Amino acid sequence: MKTFRNTIIMFVILGVLVGYYYYIKATKKPAPSTNIISISKNKLSSIDIKDSNNEIAIVKSGNAYKVIKPISYAADNTNASDLFNSLTQLKYNRKFTDTDLKKYGLDKSNFTITASFSNGNTEELIVGNKSPVGNSYYAKLSNSQYIYVVDASSIENFQLTSSDTLFNYLNKDIYTISKDKISKVTYTDSSGTRYMQKNKSGKWTYNGKEISSDKSESLLNDIVLLSPTGIDPNKKINGNNSSFTLTISDGSKNEEVKFLTNDNTNYYIQKNNNQIGLYITKDQLNSLITDVKSIMK
Repeated sequence: MKTFRNTIIMFVILGVLVGYYYYIKATKKPAPSTNIISISKNKLSSIDIKDSNNEIAIVKSGNAYKVIKPISYAADNTNASDLFNSLTQLKYNRKFTDTDLKKYGLDKSNFTITASFSNGNTEELIVGNKSPVGNSYYAKLSNSQYIYVVDASSIENFQLTSSDTLFNYLNKDIYTISKDKISKVTYTDSSGTRYMQKNKSGKWTYNGKEISSDKSESLLNDIVLLSPTGIDPNKKINGNNSSFTLTISDGSKNEEVKFLTNDNTNYYIQKNNNQIGLYITKDQLNSLITDVKSIMK
C-alpha cells in the first residue's frame, strides 16, 4: 500500500513539473530583436545605396530584380536577392543615444542605404565612421534617436566600389535561348552574312552540307557560355571593321547581339539596339570567332 501511495505521489509531482515547464514555455517572452530594419524580405520593394561618388538602385517585382540606377538593366537575381536578405537581416551589436552625431560621422555622411517597402513607406540608414575599437561601424536610421554599432562585415556588403559593384548586380546572360533549342546561327561581319542551321533530321548544315558534330557542338558551347568581362557604364561606340553580329534563333524567336570594337581589344555588347557599356575581351571571344570561321568558310 505504501509503495502504491509513493507511486501516486511521484506521478503528481511529475505532472506538476510538466505543467510548470509548459507554462513557462508559453509565457516566456521572446528575446528582443536586434534587427535594425524590422521587415520581411517579401515586403521590401527596392534598395538605393549612395556614397560620395556612386549610386546603385535595385527594384524587386515578384521574384525578379532590376537595376534602375545608374543604368536600367535586368539584375542578377541571385546577387540582388542576397543584397535584399542582407538588409532585412542587418543586426546591431549595441545601441545608444547621443546628440553629438558629428563624432560618429553621422552628421553629414554621404553613405546612405534607403529601403522602400510595398506599403509605400521608406527607411533611410545613415552609415558613419568606423569605430576606434572593434571592427564595427556606427549607423543610424534617419527617423530614430538611436545610434547602432554594426559589424563591419555586415556594412561592407553595401559598400560601392565603382563599376565593380554595378557589374556584380547585372544579369550576365548574353543569350537566353538554351543550347538544345537553337536551330540557326547567323554571323555577320564586314565581309558579309553567313549562317548554319539544323535540317529536318536535326543535323547542322552550312551551305547545304552537314557539319561535323564536334564543330557544331564547340560553336554552340561557345555561344551559350559567353559572359561579359566588365562594364564601362553607359559607354557607347559605333565599332570598326572588326565588329560583328551574331544572331541565334529557335525558330520562333531571334536574339541578335552586336559585338562592337574600336580597338580590337574590348568588344562592347549591343542587345535590342541598346548599349549600356557591357563588354567582353577579345581573348574571351577568340574561341567563338575561331569556331565560326572554321565552319562558315
